[in-house]
Amino acid sequence: MTNVAIDQTSKQDDPADQDTYHPLARDRNEAGFWGWIDRQADKVSSWLNPILIKEARQSLKSKQFLITFFLMLLASWFWTVVGIVTQAPDVYYTPAGQSLLAGYYFVLAIPLIAMVPIAAHRSLVAELDDGTFEMLAITRLSSMRIVTGKLNSAILQMMVYFAAIVPCLAFSYLMRGIDLPTIAMILVIVFFTALLVTSVGLLLATVTMNRAGQMLSLLGVFFSVLFAEFMCGAFCLGSILYSEMGSDKDAILLLILFVVVGMSCVVIFIRAAAARIAPVTENRSTPLRWCMFTQQLLWIAVIMIMLLWERDGDIANFGTMIVGGYWLAMGTLMLGESPELSPRVQRDLPKTYLGRMLLTWFNPGPGTGFLFATSSGIAGALTLSLFATIYGDREAETQPLVFAMIISGYLTGYLGITRLIVMPLSFRLGRSFILPSATMALVLAFCSIIPTVLTVIATGSTPYGYEPLECIDWMWTLSESFINPYSPPLALLVFCVGMTLALINLLLLFREFRYRRIAVPQRVLQDVASKAEPG
Repeated sequence: MTNVAIDQTSKQDDPADQDTYHPLARDRNEAGFWGWIDRQADKVSSWLNPILIKEARQSLKSKQFLITFFLMLLASWFWTVVGIVTQAPDVYYTPAGQSLLAGYYFVLAIPLIAMVPIAAHRSLVAELDDGTFEMLAITRLSSMRIVTGKLNSAILQMMVYFAAIVPCLAFSYLMRGIDLPTIAMILVIVFFTALLVTSVGLLLATVTMNRAGQMLSLLGVFFSVLFAEFMCGAFCLGSILYSEMGSDKDAILLLILFVVVGMSCVVIFIRAAAARIAPVTENRSTPLRWCMFTQQLLWIAVIMIMLLWERDGDIANFGTMIVGGYWLAMGTLMLGESPELSPRVQRDLPKTYLGRMLLTWFNPGPGTGFLFATSSGIAGALTLSLFATIYGDREAETQPLVFAMIISGYLTGYLGITRLIVMPLSFRLGRSFILPSATMALVLAFCSIIPTVLTVIATGSTPYGYEPLECIDWMWTLSESFINPYSPPLALLVFCVGMTLALINLLLLFREFRYRRIAVPQRVLQDVASKAEPG
């Protein structure tokens, strides 16, 4: 018997006999298409396994998942019975799919949009609290892989929930009254909304390490969940009960744009969460700035597509306003960065003069962050305004170029004032994103009430209409520009004041421009070479 077994083993190991086996049963190192598929699958498995298997076991065995999953099954069964009983005997003759699908939406949306993000948030907070994150940090796992492991675990839970509800969705389609494109659109919207809220939850989990901050971050997750549930529910229920959005071209276009912009937000949120827990010696800013730049390009492309679709200049003004607000927020956060660069970061700085000229704005630091935010915002606003001027058939209330000057002036002005205030305070209070964020909030609040206060002091009464002094008030100015044509001289005044403040800030940027690339130490090269050697 032993000789027979040895003989069979030798036949299996013989390459000449490999053709007798199915391609999927052969050795993965074999040449050919299926061998290549096996090798690629093995690489993907090796990349996912270190953190995904741990998170999957931990999450799928938790009481929260088990209770949520079985309650979901019970709720779907209960709604199926109630939906059929309440509409009997007319259910045999009239369509009942709409009402059933509306109930199934709630059964699906509550676990995906509410429970999964909260569980992912609490999981990452527990890692940071219990000290297990330090054990993961000393391994070869990067901070990015740790955060994406949490995200992949959340996606796995979503897939399990989807698998449980899909038979119910098929049943609602069989009951007539709803079409397959609408059902598919509902699933896509719910999935990407849950993915977006989960990434927000992971980011908020890394914002602070103390107990009070963690409670505030959990409240932020609850607020994000409620907002997402309301917005997603309003759109999905409207498409189910009042119109078949699955066959509407405008709805399909909006869905595609939502997926594109939403995925870019997911990427930047995950990148930011990984940067928050990465070692301080790493370059945590440059990858985020590339993500911001890419996200602006996507947003400009989205607005251009909508402008070509609708031919309305107000769409360009709305997109310009979002660009200005986006870079105002991102620039405020970048003002909290440290101007000092570690040797590890300096080793990756641009080498050539052309590289320094084009890529210095991506280097970490509050000064480069200020210039990166203002220049990107002005370029985005100018691009959208020129495109609207050329391709917009219906003119906006305010000319796009005039509106772009307003947004550029507010962006450079408010960000410049905030940086001038934060610079001396940071030497005493330290570098943190909280200081520039609080300062920016105060600047925006004061600028919105100062014109009214000055008018009351001068005239004894509140202003009855929009006056030139109100150009300081960003809220009233933006509202006025969407209702009535805005004065080009006033817009030019706002732009010139903002650029003056930006030029004052430019005089304080030379220190961050003096950094140059340094050579990699020999011992670091030896460590890299030893890790690259096989075995």
